[in-house]
Amino acid sequence: MSGPSSNRRILLLHSDPLEIERLTAGLTRSGFAVVAADPGHLVMHELVHDPPCLVLAAEGTNGRSADTLARDMRADPFLGRLPLIILVRDIRVNDLDWATLGVDDYIAVPYRPNEVPQRVRLCLSRLERSLDANPLTRLPGNSTILHETTARIESRASFALAYLDIDNFKSFNDRYGYARGDEVLVVTCRILTTVVSELTGIDGFVGHVGGDDFVFMSDPSSIDAICQTLIKRFDLVIPDFYDPADRQAGYIDSIDRRGNHERFPIMSLSIAVVTNEQCTISHPGDVSKIASELKKVAKSRPGSVYVKDHRRTEASDSGTEIRTG
Repeated sequence: MSGPSSNRRILLLHSDPLEIERLTAGLTRSGFAVVAADPGHLVMHELVHDPPCLVLAAEGTNGRSADTLARDMRADPFLGRLPLIILVRDIRVNDLDWATLGVDDYIAVPYRPNEVPQRVRLCLSRLERSLDANPLTRLPGNSTILHETTARIESRASFALAYLDIDNFKSFNDRYGYARGDEVLVVTCRILTTVVSELTGIDGFVGHVGGDDFVFMSDPSSIDAICQTLIKRFDLVIPDFYDPADRQAGYIDSIDRRGNHERFPIMSLSIAVVTNEQCTISHPGDVSKIASELKKVAKSRPGSVYVKDHRRTEASDSGTEIRTG
């Protein structure tokens, strides 16, 4: 996963040469590259060619207050897209309306020597998590999922990774609209995060690939209980999202894209579980390949099921275990 360290170029806007030297030295020691510039004479074509990852601007630069400085930065079509940290005197901190200022963080002056690079790292890390998060569920997205998967593989500890898919979700969306479909996704997120937290604590992980696809990870010893509890809770609440007639019938009457009449059952879960207990996994691609095969098996079964892989690296036998929870 690309992280904050993939771009470590900081644009520093300051009017005091001594402070520029001090800040540049501290940030450089921490592995950042610093471009100190006069805001009135920025060489924009150079910045666009090799853009910074963050702007660090001091109140008082070119005589501008924090309010004016932040407003000018946000109004700039290029700089306005970058995270902005303001250096402001400690006696001014309570004078500013931070809710409307439009900055990502501030550093009070005077500051401790190591504070500036630490706050820069935190700001970039926070931004990365925000950009990766799914906008609906706020769960970590694909970059974080890849990072977490890679970390568990490289740790060589036993782990279980499960892909969760909501069956018949598209037909539900087509019938009831995206707003109600979003409600299903949010409730699924709540059930998933609650169950994983209850049964694994801080060792668990939940991510949202997109749409009705989720990922969760845990110790292999917990995975059966997680899947069984998820299925039980999901199957209990999901009929309430249907209108009474559809709920009583147990399906939706619909027309597919080819104009054929079709009945779609009440939504259910298909969960594909991959573990490295008996099968060596050396790359995230291995997980995706195995999970894709298992999902096909799960989706071929009616109702909510989870499928576990039991293939062995050393032996020729292979197989899956299918459970309804």
